[in-house]
Amino acid sequence: MASRAEVVDFLNLFKGCVMLEPLHVRDRDKNRQGLIDLGITPDERKEILLGLKPENYASGPTPDDTDDTKEVWIFGRQVLGKEVYIKLRVVEDPRKQGAHRATVWSFHPAEFTMKYPLRGGGS
Repeated sequence: MASRAEVVDFLNLFKGCVMLEPLHVRDRDKNRQGLIDLGITPDERKEILLGLKPENYASGPTPDDTDDTKEVWIFGRQVLGKEVYIKLRVVEDPRKQGAHRATVWSFHPAEFTMKYPLRGGGS
C-alpha cells in the first residue's frame, strides 16, 4: 500500500500529463462499454479522472500485468450511483526526454466491492 504522500505525488503527475497531452485510454471493449453503461462521454470521463483524490485510492503501485517493468495504480469513484474501477499508469514518454505519458488502463463499473485504505484518516 502506498502512503497518502505517494498517492498525492502519483495523482499530481497523472493529472499533469492529462492536462498537457491528449488522454490515452487503452482500447478495450470493457472501457467502451463502461462509458455506455455509465451514460457518460469521454470528456466527462476526463473530468472524473481529474477529480480523483487520495481517498479514491484502492491499491498500488503494482506491476502491470502486460509489462512488469511498469506500474499501475487502482482507484475507485462513484459515478452516477455506480462504483467505477479505474486503473491508471504513467510511464516515461519514449518520444520526449524527461516527459511522461498517462494511460487509462481500465475505466468501467466495478465487478467487485472496492476498499479504500486512505478513507477515514488513513495515512
